[in-house]
Amino acid sequence: MKKKKIKNPLIRRIPRELLGDWKKYLVVALFLILTIGFVSGMYVANESMLIAANEGVTKYKLEDGHFELNKKADETLLAAIETGIKADVKKYYLDKAKKELDEKLDEKAYPEAYDKAWDKIVEEIDDKYADAEEKYELNDSDFTEVPVKVYENFFRNEEEDYNNDGEAEGNIRVYAKNDNVDLACLLDGAFPEKADEIAIDRMHADNVGVKVGDEISVSGQRFKVVGLIAYVNYATLHEKSTDMMFDAIKFDVAMVTQEGFDSLHKTVHYAYTWNYVDTPADEVEQKAKSDDFMKALLTQVVCDDIELEDYMPRYANPAINFATDDMGSDKAMGGVLLDILIVIIAFIFAVTISNTIVKEASTIGTLRASGYTRGELVRHYISMPVIVTLLAACVGNILGYTVFKNVVVGMYYNSYSLPTYQTVWNPDAFFKTTIIPVVLMLVVNLIVIIKMMRHTPLQFLRHDLKKTKRKKAMRLPKWSFLSRFRLRIMFQNVTNYLILFVGILFISIMLAMAVGMPETLEYYKSNVSDMMFTNYQYVLKSYENEDGDIITTDNKDAEKFNMTSLQHKSDTLDEEISVYGIEDDSRYVKISNLSALKGNEAYISASYADKYSLSVGDTVVLDEKYENKQYKFEVAGIYDHSQALAVFLSNEQYCEIFDMDSDAFTGYLSDSEITDIDEDEIATVITEHDITKMCDQLDHSMGSYMTYFQYLCILLSAVLIYLLTKLIIEKNENAISMTKILGYENREIASLYLLSTTIVLVVIDVVSVILGVVIMKVVWRIMLFSYSGWYAFRISTMGYVKMFLFILIGYLLVMVLDFRRIKRIPMDQALKNVE
Repeated sequence: MKKKKIKNPLIRRIPRELLGDWKKYLVVALFLILTIGFVSGMYVANESMLIAANEGVTKYKLEDGHFELNKKADETLLAAIETGIKADVKKYYLDKAKKELDEKLDEKAYPEAYDKAWDKIVEEIDDKYADAEEKYELNDSDFTEVPVKVYENFFRNEEEDYNNDGEAEGNIRVYAKNDNVDLACLLDGAFPEKADEIAIDRMHADNVGVKVGDEISVSGQRFKVVGLIAYVNYATLHEKSTDMMFDAIKFDVAMVTQEGFDSLHKTVHYAYTWNYVDTPADEVEQKAKSDDFMKALLTQVVCDDIELEDYMPRYANPAINFATDDMGSDKAMGGVLLDILIVIIAFIFAVTISNTIVKEASTIGTLRASGYTRGELVRHYISMPVIVTLLAACVGNILGYTVFKNVVVGMYYNSYSLPTYQTVWNPDAFFKTTIIPVVLMLVVNLIVIIKMMRHTPLQFLRHDLKKTKRKKAMRLPKWSFLSRFRLRIMFQNVTNYLILFVGILFISIMLAMAVGMPETLEYYKSNVSDMMFTNYQYVLKSYENEDGDIITTDNKDAEKFNMTSLQHKSDTLDEEISVYGIEDDSRYVKISNLSALKGNEAYISASYADKYSLSVGDTVVLDEKYENKQYKFEVAGIYDHSQALAVFLSNEQYCEIFDMDSDAFTGYLSDSEITDIDEDEIATVITEHDITKMCDQLDHSMGSYMTYFQYLCILLSAVLIYLLTKLIIEKNENAISMTKILGYENREIASLYLLSTTIVLVVIDVVSVILGVVIMKVVWRIMLFSYSGWYAFRISTMGYVKMFLFILIGYLLVMVLDFRRIKRIPMDQALKNVE
């Protein structure tokens, strides 16, 4: 007869322990379920939406890039551009110069003067071409012809009045419906079929409350909204590629019929998109092809006497890439946060198990003496954290695929213009939210348990588990008995307090974001008037109209100024910097000694100085974007009243540096609206909205979530404090029982144990809040350094107080539970556990 195998009796202890301390394990399990569930939902939502976005590249015929010209290209030029072949720029310059010279000087009549002039021209062209060749590598031996297919994709930037109150609430970029490139995903309604029908961006419509069937005004012209769409090339509504943040509140993109497009009156932007004939395999090949194509494009447009106003390959276009990049970084950040929280919980489990082993030392010693191996006991004590983590991971993943996935999708649809998607099974999510947490929990606890189990059975029986032998207790100050008692409790629980400090610091960093971001956004929105030197900056297409007359205005607030955009180049970002030429004694840019600046001396904005750590005496180097020109400016001072990254020169300096006529100007500064300049003469108007749009968008996208995030941090701090204070009380149950026998009341006992923890927690809270803000400022700086523009992280004194109180509120909630736990400890416990 086969002998029946005896089951390990230690297995029976596992369910008893779970039930015996169910509150602790329930709190830990809920904490893990919520964390794992949210991160799992983020992984699933991210992967599903990224797959939809990648499929949309082909489905919606996404461009490989676009460029804009200052006038419409003819069929001959477009055909030449599509070949990807470089034009002979040097020959073009020589032919053009020879034609001009022939018009001025007769070669036969003045051969010597003609030859001399021609030699000088050739020398100048050689130098100019050599500089351009060096900057753009026009004679690069590795240059490869990149054939492309070019499509017209013209647009107009119009004013949008979505509530028809007669005032424009923002800008709307209108495209004509096409079937060739950059198509739109229809999310609701239908595409426009009539001249007075329009389809607008779904996210913008949600933000401003426009629905299918409503009417909106586009530069005063009424259109019926027949559809809500998501353009494949506008996953985020970046109005300009240099914008630090997209703006889905005051910027919109729309589709109309060709007839509807022709009925509008704003300037047509001659934008052209291209797609490579041979599709690049990856982003590296995209960049290589883009560099070669740009060289060919530059030569072709120059030889056709057309200016290239914008060039944007797909890989560098934030409107296309920002959303997917952000979702990818969210996924990575979510994974890191999950791992950190799991490690913190693992250490709490480890300390719990360590205390349990100390408490059950006699039992363990007896079991070891009875023949139980270290391995059996290690497996027994490791089983509880692993079982709890595994169950929490399974439940969390189920919730991730059902509840939390929809939460994350809602967050993304609230921020980005994304196409429809289908939920996709994500094995990576299962691995990172189930396998990794279990492994982390296993490893951390295994290290602690194995270390504890190295003692001999005799040491366990004698409760001799300390490695260091202290002959006498540490000498304490000559304070009152109760004060010394509290101090002794603090020293006994240093390990627990250190774990508490790490956990609270982590929560403080999250709180710094949750409290500091809304305060930062509110600060910039409230103080925008102090960050702008004028309410309106009117940038003209030219300071002369078609008849050659200087464009003037009768507005008494108007003041002429000059402005151009250069690039500050760095390894992280090629950032646009505005360079201003300001009149002497300007009413708007009040720099007292601006007219005294000499040579290349200049003032820079405080934002520019802060972002790039510049100070007086430093030299900044700025480059033209599409020309081989470089400018150096010596910082003579810092100007505080400009949020933009800017350089300020006197008008005289500006005209000299940029080789302009002394009477030339770029536009007008004004505190009131200028109404007597033809709209066709105005290139753009810079207003308060351009300064605050990032704040408005971030506040809309994340403002409400920051409030929920604050509540989450209170809950996290409460859970963490609950688990660790529970350990401290459990560790001192015998001592608490003994004090009850000696006649101490529950209130007095609580003053001993809870007051000690309260003092430590207040100190930890203060230190963590300060460190959390410092760390958040560093993280914020690193994060914003990769974006255009600059907003310093700001948090008020009240913000510090709120952070401190949020953590303290979590502790006060726990303190009520701890006091009830102390009350429930019986007096006979100390007598039962006498060794």
